[in-house]
Amino acid sequence: MPRFILFLVLFWFQAAVTLAQSVFAPLNSDYYHLIDRYEIKSGKNAPGYQSIVKPYLRKNIIQLLDSLSADQYRLLSEADKFNIQYLREDSWEWSKSAHLGDSEKPVLKYLYRKKNDMYSIVNDDVELHVNPVFYGMVGGGEDAYQSSYINTRGIEIRGSIGRKLGFYTYFTENQMRLPGYFQERIQKFNSVPSEAAWKIFRSNNTARFPYETGSDFFTARGYITFDPIKQINLQFGHDKVFVGNGFRSMILSDNSGPYLFLKLTTKIGPFQYVNLFSELNNQQDTLLTYGTLPAKKFMAMHHLSLNIGKHLNIGLFETIVHSRDKTQGYFDLGYLNPVIFYRAIEAQKYSADNSLLGIDARYNFLKQFQIYGQLNLDEFNLQKLREAKGWWGNKIGYQLGAKYIDAFDIDNLDLQIEMNGARPYTYQHVSDGTNFVSSNQSLAHPFGGNFREFVGIIRYQPFPRLNLTGIFVGAHYGLDLQGRNYGGNPLLSYNNRPLDREFNNFIGQGVGTNLLYGELVASYQLRHNVFLDFRQIYRKQNSILDQFDRQTVFSSFSIRINTAQRLLAF
Repeated sequence: MPRFILFLVLFWFQAAVTLAQSVFAPLNSDYYHLIDRYEIKSGKNAPGYQSIVKPYLRKNIIQLLDSLSADQYRLLSEADKFNIQYLREDSWEWSKSAHLGDSEKPVLKYLYRKKNDMYSIVNDDVELHVNPVFYGMVGGGEDAYQSSYINTRGIEIRGSIGRKLGFYTYFTENQMRLPGYFQERIQKFNSVPSEAAWKIFRSNNTARFPYETGSDFFTARGYITFDPIKQINLQFGHDKVFVGNGFRSMILSDNSGPYLFLKLTTKIGPFQYVNLFSELNNQQDTLLTYGTLPAKKFMAMHHLSLNIGKHLNIGLFETIVHSRDKTQGYFDLGYLNPVIFYRAIEAQKYSADNSLLGIDARYNFLKQFQIYGQLNLDEFNLQKLREAKGWWGNKIGYQLGAKYIDAFDIDNLDLQIEMNGARPYTYQHVSDGTNFVSSNQSLAHPFGGNFREFVGIIRYQPFPRLNLTGIFVGAHYGLDLQGRNYGGNPLLSYNNRPLDREFNNFIGQGVGTNLLYGELVASYQLRHNVFLDFRQIYRKQNSILDQFDRQTVFSSFSIRINTAQRLLAF
């Protein structure tokens, strides 16, 4: 990042002298489902934050739980009361009770004095929480090695200095071998999904497994955060940001690896304004050797959202992805302006930067329902759209979804449906220096473009410590063939599309392919943030060409400590 950003960070750091500071709860779809569930049940927009941008500050999670009335709490199920206690204990430092989360039997007097912390200390100078991270999985089945596994070990540290400066770090060392479709994705994109650096194990049985069969990688996230004034929160470091209320995001998701960013969140009354300035890893064709730095590109994004009444939230966003050479200063300082339209800056510079803009919305009602949606526009031409000739440049991504909690008046039965889609060449651009990609993975949806998708999720918590989750994905997309770019792979340049693809572009063009994905997970919380998971996956991919067909049946058992399940639904 340029020296100007470093100066900005130091300036805000100097200003942070009076306000108590929280860190963010890490992204985790199961964890955030609970938080969003209680916002819906509260019957009003959450106080202190707007749920369209994740992650949330821990202090705001406690603020949401505190906002539930005594009458609302009394009517909750035993599973809900367990969940609320779990969320409170997970951020006990923001509770009004000093003894919340105390362990009945600490280990060696100093360890696990709090249920969620292996070691913790809180005094006037420092607040510190230290926890181990472990993810051990074994599995096997059809289209998988007999010894499929995940082996993750690491540490998570969070806290604050003088209650003024928050800090967070997460570091794990990993080895992983997963079903064939996952390993084939590693080969196709030359990257491990959701990771930023990796090494590949090669197969010795190329007849049965003609693809890479394992990977070794580090996962590292870390940042500082503080509130220079009451209305502004600043976060600087390596992590991820998710924009939306859905299972997927068509705007910005956690699909790629962590990246360096500076994020400012301004909250004034019903308005929330997020500025995100990011340094991304450009794509690469081969694995880099040590001492060789990947090319860089940069993203500037701002998102303005507004709470209207107690139930509705509407947002507008604009994103620019750009790259500059050394003579031009790398990050274009013009995009640091937090209160200007980026498209205007791009036009003034006569640049070929990649601009995306659109809207999102979320509406909670009847304390049981939420509907949400997103619309993403890239190089949109209304006249060409009206002509209905399938012009390639109308690149549109969309999402429409709904959640129904305590469905059919059954406690802790939550349903979610979601439809996503993107036209061909969405998220592609003229080069890898401007496409919507980081670490060789899409910054939005894992399918890239040229797809439509239906997602159905069932969550049921029959007992406080047991969660049952079913995920169903049905998708139709078009694959590339013989080097022809049909618009699905975001790593490719849209300038390399077939000459006959000026018009008549439609979702599923190329090698039309259908995907059915089903996943059942039974997860038991043995103790705080220690989970035992049984997972069953069925995946079937059929296309108009047999060479792209694949069927996967995969069963696994895992133990997780202080980490989320790895996403396999693509």
